[in-house]
Amino acid sequence: MTATQAAPRQTGPEPRGRRGILSALQGHVDLFLNAGSLMATTLITSAFGFLYWWVAAHLAPQAAVGQASAAVSAMTLIGTIGMFGMGTMLIAELPTIARGRWDLISTCLLTAGSAATAGGLIYVLLANLWIPSLRDALGGVPGTVLLVIGIALTAMTLVLDEAMVGLLQGPLQLMRNAWFSLIKLVLLGVVALIPGLVMTSSLILLTWVAGVVTSTAILFRTLRRRRMIDSLRPHPRLMRGRGRATFDHNLLNLATYLPRVTLPLIVVATISDEANAAFYTAFMVLSFMAMVPGNFALTLFAVTAGDKGALRSKVRIGLLVCLGAGFPASIVVFLLSEQIMGLFGAAYAKTAGEALAILSLTYVPFVFHHFFLAISRVQGKLRGAGIFAVFAGLAELGAAWWAGTNGDLNDLVTAVAVVMAVETVLIAPIVLKVVFAPVVDNSAVAEGVTVMSTTSLTLRERAWLPLEYIRTVGPLAGVDAARVRNALIGLHAADPTHRAVSRLDRSGANWQHMDAASFHAYVQEAVTDIGHGPVDFDAMTRHLQAEPRAHHPVRILVGGGYFALKVSHAYGDAGPVNTLVHELVQAAAEGRAARIAPSQRHRLALPVAWWKQFGLKPGRWKEGLSFARPPHTEETPARPWQANLTVVTGRSGQVLGDMRNWRDQHAPGVTTSAITFAAFTAALIELGLKPDLRGGTFLADARRYLGKGVSIDSNFCQGPFLTPPSLTDPVAIHRTLKAELATGRILTMMLLREGKIMLTGAPGMPDPYPSEVAVEPRPRLTFSNQGRHDMLGDLPWAVQPAGRVNQSVPTLNGPEGITLTTSEMNGVLHLEATFHASTYDPAVIARALDLVCSDPAGLIMAYR
Repeated sequence: MTATQAAPRQTGPEPRGRRGILSALQGHVDLFLNAGSLMATTLITSAFGFLYWWVAAHLAPQAAVGQASAAVSAMTLIGTIGMFGMGTMLIAELPTIARGRWDLISTCLLTAGSAATAGGLIYVLLANLWIPSLRDALGGVPGTVLLVIGIALTAMTLVLDEAMVGLLQGPLQLMRNAWFSLIKLVLLGVVALIPGLVMTSSLILLTWVAGVVTSTAILFRTLRRRRMIDSLRPHPRLMRGRGRATFDHNLLNLATYLPRVTLPLIVVATISDEANAAFYTAFMVLSFMAMVPGNFALTLFAVTAGDKGALRSKVRIGLLVCLGAGFPASIVVFLLSEQIMGLFGAAYAKTAGEALAILSLTYVPFVFHHFFLAISRVQGKLRGAGIFAVFAGLAELGAAWWAGTNGDLNDLVTAVAVVMAVETVLIAPIVLKVVFAPVVDNSAVAEGVTVMSTTSLTLRERAWLPLEYIRTVGPLAGVDAARVRNALIGLHAADPTHRAVSRLDRSGANWQHMDAASFHAYVQEAVTDIGHGPVDFDAMTRHLQAEPRAHHPVRILVGGGYFALKVSHAYGDAGPVNTLVHELVQAAAEGRAARIAPSQRHRLALPVAWWKQFGLKPGRWKEGLSFARPPHTEETPARPWQANLTVVTGRSGQVLGDMRNWRDQHAPGVTTSAITFAAFTAALIELGLKPDLRGGTFLADARRYLGKGVSIDSNFCQGPFLTPPSLTDPVAIHRTLKAELATGRILTMMLLREGKIMLTGAPGMPDPYPSEVAVEPRPRLTFSNQGRHDMLGDLPWAVQPAGRVNQSVPTLNGPEGITLTTSEMNGVLHLEATFHASTYDPAVIARALDLVCSDPAGLIMAYR
């Protein structure tokens, strides 16, 4: 038995293939929570806003509703201008500030309120001097005062809401908006119930402003109760160095909101108050749908601002949701536009029924516009995107003014829709380029490699792209580095597209096929000669474990009679890799070119197998869709931790016979792998490690579900989490695993994983390891049985079977994980336990393998 200790690695914990599609939509739990709160805010404010204006339409004269809606539009417009991009700037800045966050927030609030107040006064002045229709909509002195106050409060609360997102406290802004929506609706009903009181635009506006004030007071009370506010001292100096970014964000924000909130004012100015009442209601229905891509755009910016590599996958998800769900909804609105407007009254349906149908056609332009803005923010192209959006917004407003002056409401919305369609033609290629443009791998060009062609990785290959494992065999006769290189060169000459002689493009998810000259240079790097003298095969494994992942799908060390191969799991699992090991070693020993026939790429093998297992058998659907999830891990005291991957190995030529004798007497029909798994668990308990006995991960090959003649030369495995009644009872393990495989459930798990990858893409590298581990870790077990390796029995071995090395070593594991890999070759049981020496003592794990190899029956009977 030997112990192999790898150098600490900075790359990922255990694979996350079991995660479903929904969990894949989140790059970070806190960010996903904030995105969800934004969506919930949109739903709540839209639903209550719809109800608010529905009540107003039934309790107040149509002219009063039109005047009040114009005032609210002015509040939104000028309040948004008054934000001056500070809300978006806070989202980007607050996570980077350790102290004084609320000083910066209060500075931004004060600045926004002051700017918005000045903007409100300018609006009132312009309305009184030049636009009689807007002057009439002010509602006298009380209405004007309320309007200016409302404008200032709107700007401040908009900044405050986005500050909550920047603090990763999105649920708090959701709470404030929920209170605001409810309070203003209740106040509207109370005012309407006062006897003899005439509902005017000023009273409607008062309920709106009162809702803003009360909801903000509730938010601040909550913040103070949670002791989240450290200081509220505004300091203008805090804005130093943030001016350019603030201006660019503001330019982009204004260009987004300006046309939307100004349109109702143009309707009032060019047509009438009555027309605006109907138009504003119709536009609110569209805004309910358009806010969905708007919130996704803000989420994309928040999630990908620090991780531009995630932009492509997030845009894919966003487009799928916004177009997949929103476009059918816009069609429904188009078909039922008059009925929807009829909910507000017959006059509303007559005035704006057709206008709503036309507006519903602008949903797709809204989607592309918002995603264009999000992509521009992430890519640092704020200024250019802002200038484009400003001109686009001016074009929309100019078209609306011209059409409203020379036509009716339908002409106005048609002109706006045409302009937005033109914008979409211009910006859609930018958005679609992010989604569909191939990722360019510049490393090949930098290294002087000539790539003749590429083959895209299948979804299965992409799923396993971050993972690798090591196969080490020996001692062998007649095998050295020069012979292995020649075998690979011969394989490349016969088939330059074979994956074993191709370059792995992790970023673009491609196999890159090189010309002969490039491969001759490439193979010198891929195969390393460590000399003819005595070598430590454990050190060879350590060397490969310590190497960072690169463009080699196959990386080989040869020397001292040993052959160590690190292979990407994208290339294959145990079956294809054993074929590769066998042929390379044999070809090298015989001094010939390697010959590995390419397999047909059965891209539809998985869905066909799933359909065969479940599609025509509805009775299996429930069972096939129910998964055992790993149990929740309770928080325990933790200590600092660094990865230190370690492998201890063991082998025995006698233990398989002992296992079979015990099985025949005590557990007929049970596999030797189940006995090994149970014995290892019992050994860990015997040695005081207290493994987590609630269940374990069992890797299984899904080829058993394929039809005849269908072969898979890549990875076709899955590791479900199973919960046998006892992990120390081989009968319980055998029955649980057999029952699981009978369901075919792993096919569903594999389909879900591939669906996630199709949406989000697959990471080329694993996630970083954590920095802490439990003070008293409990081993979380993963079991992998690679079956019989007897196909390697005819290699040019230099020793008898009992002395042969046949290691299968994963290169990743979780901080508390222990992976046991088993295989049989020519009657010898080979065991490898992979774990972190920074978590468990290698001597203890080595002793556990000793116990399994010497007395598995005694271990099992002691804990059965």
